[in-house]
Amino acid sequence: MKKFLLTGVALAALACGPALAADLPVRRGMPVKAPEPVSYGYNWSGFYIGAHAGGGWSEKCFTFAGATDGCHDADGWLAGGQVGFNVQSGQFVFGVEFSGSWTDINGSHASLTGPAGDTYHTDLNSLLMLTGRVGMTFDRMLIYVTGGGAWARDEFRYTTGGVAATTNQNRTGWTVGAGIEYGLAPNWSIAAQYNYVDLGDKDVTFGPPASFTARAEQDIHLATVRLNYRFGGWGGPVVARY
Repeated sequence: MKKFLLTGVALAALACGPALAADLPVRRGMPVKAPEPVSYGYNWSGFYIGAHAGGGWSEKCFTFAGATDGCHDADGWLAGGQVGFNVQSGQFVFGVEFSGSWTDINGSHASLTGPAGDTYHTDLNSLLMLTGRVGMTFDRMLIYVTGGGAWARDEFRYTTGGVAATTNQNRTGWTVGAGIEYGLAPNWSIAAQYNYVDLGDKDVTFGPPASFTARAEQDIHLATVRLNYRFGGWGGPVVARY
């Protein structure tokens, strides 16, 4: 009987022990460990400046007096610079960028409506773009889409009877694109980017000896490699603090 009583007391003490411990007050001054900060890795935030180079190809089509006057493919190179600003929120990056390029994207074709031997020739000389972008990071890698406005400086030349009539024109349009960027070092990154640029259609007036107006429609495809430098040591890891 005594053995059963001792066993019952021991079981009751084991059952009540955790409950009594939970009711005990926490001792003041004892450190409480905070949750570990969550790190999102490479930091894409901040101002940046950079350079780019690559190639472009384009299709330019002409109409005269409502009739198709042929198209030609133009191709060539571009090089320039960009400046922008990014803000990173968790795994997402939001930014805005302005870029300017010197270009030499040119081509020509024979007129379908003019005398035999007449030709159109075009040369894209410069291109400006103001775009926004949204991307997702995977530590040092950023995948993004971009879009905005585009402005171009074009040269159009029509040759008839061996004499050329040349005119220059500013054109406006829009662009969309996508890219992938990789952080080489805390402040340096390299990217590959594609852009489609639509400059719409617009009248082009040629002077003597041609003296006529045609309508030109054009779009451009660009592929560039870009090197960026971010200012102010923004390249450290992004950490969520509690």
